[in-house]
Amino acid sequence: PKKEAENLHQFDKNCWENNLPCHSEETFKFIDGKEHNLEVIKVKIQDDDNEVIGLMSLGLDITESKQAQQKLQESETKFRQIARHEELLNHLANQIRNSLDIDTILDTTVHQVRTILKIDRCHFIWHRFDSSTNVDKTNNNFLDSWEVVNESKAENFPSLLGKYTIEQVGTWALRFLQLEIVRVDNISLVNDRKMRHFILALGIISFVSIPIKTQSGKIGVLVCAHHTFIHNWDDSEVKLLKGVTDQLAIAIDQAELYNQSREVAFQAKAQAQKLSEALKKLQQAQAQLVQTEKMSSLGQMVAGIAHEINNPINFISGNIVHVSKYTQDLLSLIHLYQENYPAPPTVIQEEIEAIELDFLIEDLPKILNSIKVGSNRIADIVLSLRNFSRLDESEVKSVDIHEGIESTLLILQNKLRYKPQEKAIQIIKNYDYLPNVKCYVSQINQVFMNIISNAIDALAEKRSQKFNPSGMNQNSDIPESLPTIIINTKVISSQAVRIIISDNGMGMTETVRNKIFDPFFTTKPIGSGTGLGLSISYQIIVEKHQGRLDCTSTVGQGTKFIIEIPFQQ
Repeated sequence: PKKEAENLHQFDKNCWENNLPCHSEETFKFIDGKEHNLEVIKVKIQDDDNEVIGLMSLGLDITESKQAQQKLQESETKFRQIARHEELLNHLANQIRNSLDIDTILDTTVHQVRTILKIDRCHFIWHRFDSSTNVDKTNNNFLDSWEVVNESKAENFPSLLGKYTIEQVGTWALRFLQLEIVRVDNISLVNDRKMRHFILALGIISFVSIPIKTQSGKIGVLVCAHHTFIHNWDDSEVKLLKGVTDQLAIAIDQAELYNQSREVAFQAKAQAQKLSEALKKLQQAQAQLVQTEKMSSLGQMVAGIAHEINNPINFISGNIVHVSKYTQDLLSLIHLYQENYPAPPTVIQEEIEAIELDFLIEDLPKILNSIKVGSNRIADIVLSLRNFSRLDESEVKSVDIHEGIESTLLILQNKLRYKPQEKAIQIIKNYDYLPNVKCYVSQINQVFMNIISNAIDALAEKRSQKFNPSGMNQNSDIPESLPTIIINTKVISSQAVRIIISDNGMGMTETVRNKIFDPFFTTKPIGSGTGLGLSISYQIIVEKHQGRLDCTSTVGQGTKFIIEIPFQQ
């Protein structure tokens, strides 16, 4: 050939001009028609006058050696590539298996594979089987689709994320489901016209697809593709991708197992929570039944006592008027006798002195008035007992909240007094005007009873210690020198009233405060408390009346209960 002839001519010229032997490798086609590699040495031939008269060439056929060397280089290149692929595969495997989030695993995989192979795009497809919507009514078979869920690509290439129908994926869908590797170097050479047009419409010229199947039976496909040029996918690339998908399947299985275990743990936790709530409700129901039964029995007893007391007190109250009138008439008659008979007989005079008539005339109206005041007091107590014990009233009624508080205080009057040498508990009432509130009156009275009783007990506990004589607590408006309960009432909105019951007793820790509304929780000695009062009070206010019951407390300073009740139920 001309080019080879020119190269030889130039080489001969260089040798002619050079005094040293020339070495080269040259390729010649022998008579057998095959090309041979020759190692050539050329030297100048000179005559006796040292004139160059020609060139002498010697050639050694090194074809086999050259081929062996080339195969060695190819083998070294291949092994280096395999080692590199193994290194990259191990690195990728560590990355994807360190995550337990499937989306992160897939996203890492497509980005790393695209970087390793230096390809235009890499994406992952899930086979979707939706029996609820994709139904082939002609033969009752369920249809499926293929969804690209993760992709890595250059910015100038279109996104392929989304679902593709079985009609679009065509015959390759069956090959994917059979876990067959699909390798297409040049899409233009694909015989299936429909599939060729579909892939070309995506802008893909060359691709390879490696399916995977997880332990749960899900099938996915890892796709590597080129948009800009034809690529011959060699076995080493396919082997690398197969290794990637093997590791990917393991990582997905681990993630699914982890997610399943989390779901099971979550369900177990939710079930435990439900059981705990059910137990709590059961305890509350039990407590409510116990307390209701106790209060019902107490209410019946109180109502019976009130009724029995009410009959004689009505008799006394009804007759005290007549007794007062008769007494006044008799005293008037005695006065007339004294005016008209100033000197009675000796016997009468002695009797007057014996009975101390003057003192009797002065003291008898006072005694009658005391009887009247006492009977009125008994009537008030009976009324309070009857108001408080209205446990049979299951309907909502419009009531005066202040009346309920006063009834409670009257019933607890004896507990408010300490020993004769000690001062009684001071009750400070700051009542605002309150319209009537529609509520379950007996239950609201029960709440007042529970909270005020606890306040009295807290003050009794602090009474065993010495009250601070310094006066006012800097964090409270209650004077510390006296055991005190303050009751404030006010309208807080057009929807509700607020009752605040405060004491300057022992107070409580935050740990105790967080538990006071739990059923059966009590800080009192065994036999002194059931732990049901505040729990039931919370149920009555919050659950039965849709109100609010809260508590604030400071150790050594006192406790405050805030009750909010809506006007309407």
